[in-house]
Amino acid sequence: MQALALFSVQFMLAVTWTLYVAFLPALAAQAGLPAAKVAWILLMDQAIFVLMDCALGIAADRVADAMRRLGGWVLAATVVSAVAFACLAKSASPPMLLALTACWAATSSALRAPPMVIIARRLRTSAPAFLVGCSLLGVGLASALAPMLTVWMRGLAPALPFLAASLGLVAAVFALQWVERHAGPRPVATPNTGRAGGIVMVWLLLAAVFLLALGFQVHSTVNAAPAYLKFVKQADLVRVMPAFWIGFALGVLLPAWLPRGRFPIQFVLMAATVLGSLVLAGIAMAPSLGWLLAAQCVAGGLWGVVFSAAASAAIDAGHVGREGKLTGLVFALAALAASVRIAMVASGTARLPAVAAWLPWLPAAAWGVAAVLLVLFVIRNLPLLAVSPASGDA
Repeated sequence: MQALALFSVQFMLAVTWTLYVAFLPALAAQAGLPAAKVAWILLMDQAIFVLMDCALGIAADRVADAMRRLGGWVLAATVVSAVAFACLAKSASPPMLLALTACWAATSSALRAPPMVIIARRLRTSAPAFLVGCSLLGVGLASALAPMLTVWMRGLAPALPFLAASLGLVAAVFALQWVERHAGPRPVATPNTGRAGGIVMVWLLLAAVFLLALGFQVHSTVNAAPAYLKFVKQADLVRVMPAFWIGFALGVLLPAWLPRGRFPIQFVLMAATVLGSLVLAGIAMAPSLGWLLAAQCVAGGLWGVVFSAAASAAIDAGHVGREGKLTGLVFALAALAASVRIAMVASGTARLPAVAAWLPWLPAAAWGVAAVLLVLFVIRNLPLLAVSPASGDA
């Protein structure tokens, strides 16, 4: 039940984002905004995510310390988010559209870092890495369905899909609250239990997360379609684009299946990053559609491993008391990477000949540098990582 609730929350959250992006041009036109403003609205969303992921991650730690439970707080924020999202379909003016969008983006951040605190503090009957993976599996499956969902909704009015998605999200969060309420009391551990000291130089991990997210953003959003168009027609993109997210769904639970004592999550993250940089370089040189599809699926699987392992590593580094802060930073850095990608495309920078020539290689380069940072992070914390982590299931 725990895994299903976490999966459902992230699945429905990703569906709302898919609906929002698909309908945003029409919503902007309905509100009287020109199409050129759409990219700036998306940038505003990501800026809000960056700020709110950090703020709500810290707040989640404090609420968990004071109240021991987060579900009711998250549910209240979700209701506000759902109402704002449903009302977006009826936006009739630029101020109304921007205000509702800002409200929705700010409150939906309550579904990113705070559930990770629930995993870390409350749901310890299962391995945290498994629950993190189940949560992100929802994102992967929703993203795999996104191209087909977008085509299917083309020409529909947004009111009914927005309302249905809002109600589904509230129901999923209500289930998460019920799970947390019936999880039973959990002992509050002392920081760095079983360790001689805390994990240090966490900035290396966070810098690597940003580079990994930036490489993912450029690869999946900027490079993927042009790579496929070498072998397929525009109309066939909807059939091949989900390959990356199918791989993501297959790989996101892998860190939870590996024995933590033999394969510490930080080592898994480092290894997946190294392999991912090689696979991304191979995608830039794909000689055929079959090769490209296989490489995209593997790259998606490695991104699943990387994102799941990064979230678990942040929980581990923040145990106990800073889980929300560090996982909030992970999600904030992912949003910052998305902002950089949106700005590159909206400004026309990605179309400059000098930049366009290097874009196919940017994801591999970003992941390669991230791998170096992770190696340094692991070396610096090697004595600590040899001890079973306090947040693990050993």
